[in-house]
Amino acid sequence: MADAAYEAAVKATFETKPLRTVLMIDDEFPTFSDLALGPTGETEKRFKQKELAVKLYDAFRKNDMLCDIENVAAEVPLESIRKSDLIILDYHLGPTDGDSEKSISILRELASSKHFNTVVVFTAETDLDNVWLEIIASLGGAWTTLPGELEGDAKTHWEQLSDEGKLPTASLEAVMEFAQKRSVRNLSGNVRKAAQDELVALDVPQAACTDIISALIYVEMAKRAGKYKGEPKRYAVGSYKDGKRWIQSKNTFIVIHQKKKELSADDKDPAGILASLSEALLSWHPNLIQVVVSEIQNILELEALISGDELLRHPATQAALWHFLLDSLEPLDPNKSPDVRAPLAALIDRILEGVRRRLSTDPALLELASDALLGEIRDAGWTPDNWPADKQRIAAIADISRTKGSATASDIFFRLNSFFSTEVFRRSHITMGTLILHRSSGDCFVVATPACDMTIRAPSTEQLWTRAIHPLRSVICVHMRKLDTIEGALAEASNGRHVFLENGQDKMAFALANGGLPSYEIIFVKDAGIVQEKDGKKVFIASRLAATLMPGAGPNEPPKPSDVEREWVYEEFEVIGQLRSANGNRILQLATQHLSRIGLDYISMPT
Repeated sequence: MADAAYEAAVKATFETKPLRTVLMIDDEFPTFSDLALGPTGETEKRFKQKELAVKLYDAFRKNDMLCDIENVAAEVPLESIRKSDLIILDYHLGPTDGDSEKSISILRELASSKHFNTVVVFTAETDLDNVWLEIIASLGGAWTTLPGELEGDAKTHWEQLSDEGKLPTASLEAVMEFAQKRSVRNLSGNVRKAAQDELVALDVPQAACTDIISALIYVEMAKRAGKYKGEPKRYAVGSYKDGKRWIQSKNTFIVIHQKKKELSADDKDPAGILASLSEALLSWHPNLIQVVVSEIQNILELEALISGDELLRHPATQAALWHFLLDSLEPLDPNKSPDVRAPLAALIDRILEGVRRRLSTDPALLELASDALLGEIRDAGWTPDNWPADKQRIAAIADISRTKGSATASDIFFRLNSFFSTEVFRRSHITMGTLILHRSSGDCFVVATPACDMTIRAPSTEQLWTRAIHPLRSVICVHMRKLDTIEGALAEASNGRHVFLENGQDKMAFALANGGLPSYEIIFVKDAGIVQEKDGKKVFIASRLAATLMPGAGPNEPPKPSDVEREWVYEEFEVIGQLRSANGNRILQLATQHLSRIGLDYISMPT
């Protein structure tokens, strides 16, 4: 049983605070318009569950939740559904009787929403496991990749069994257990053994069984996903254990709850919807990080962090920020639609910095997070006597965060270093700490010019040369040497001489020094480093002094200066990431320390 303080934190952050509005969608519920028109023979026949709708409406109102009802899903704007905190969704909305196509379509749309939605699928269906399986299969998608991607013995034996008509069918138990985390590793020992024994009896080598079991389950999941079986893969996990059926997919938490003919005497929850939701959330067992992220979102939505800021409301502050903005702009003609995103991004960044500091010290947030943290530690049974030592820490963290089997130690430490050092580039122009790729050579660099020299406004009149070449901007870059493996860099990560970057699915580690010294290059960027979108990438143009070997040059390593030809060229660079502020300052310190070094007359003796 979960710790009481942890339970209270989960209820507060996922139920009490965020669930303020309810939308019920059921083709047998009358809307308020239908009720206002009064009863007719047609409405009495169509709206068979009028009494249930009224009781649910009254119950939600008693819980201080605003409630609305819709009964024709096709007429409900998706944006209206997205803006509802809690959605009570009938599973069989059509388009034909007993059809779940419309409801699953709504669930898929909600999962992609930027607004977090909690959905209770309210169904008269008696086989709730099948409802759960159909929904999680439809949300997950990408069930057509197997058996097509089988290889080696697994492919050979699959084709042989298929040709002979001997392919077994995955058991419902195996399919259900697999669907919880989309992994064969989630199969319990007896279920996995039964599936494996069945294949071995058909002369399938034991080494090929896991892949074939996966393919058999994919076939069953594809049947339940219907037209969504070939859709791109989505994150969808869940559980059906102990009668608590839930699914979490991206920005949606879904609970499966059965309609019952008999309602309880609880006037605040006559159909047991809220109780079922509470049980499902505790069954989900969100870890501390998920609780904290949810609470931050609650604060952002519920509290006027910006509009309620007295300092920002003061006329002097508003005039001062206007001055800051104009100081970043050159005289422009607004009728020509100039690009003003860069100075606006800088303005918004300054405004949000205060919000970030307020959030990090918010008393209510810290109190709730403290309750959740201490509750988690009590549940884990950690005390000073058995506190996880360094060697046991990875396993202990996997248990307490419920991420066991999801990541290796290397994955965890790479993510730790990349998360705290780099981020997605979201600016409109390059700045200190921007990570760039020279497209034609594949060389990577980090910008080491101070951010104050990287603004897009014209330099002051005192800066004669930089003002004269504006909007061309000289930029110091430190060469980053891409490493073949990341393990060595992770072992030395605390030295601060590496950059860890996740670019899409690629994990990259770079060394910032060659032989202990940083290697520099100066480039001249056009348009003050403003980036443009090209084929889904952020790029900019810069000139550089390209060095190429002259024809007939000797095999010197490195080449002699006399062997090199130099030419100014304009070339394309791609932005691949951005160092976080502290890490960018570290690069600046590294660069300025080396560039401002003082030479002394000491000469090393050759070895």
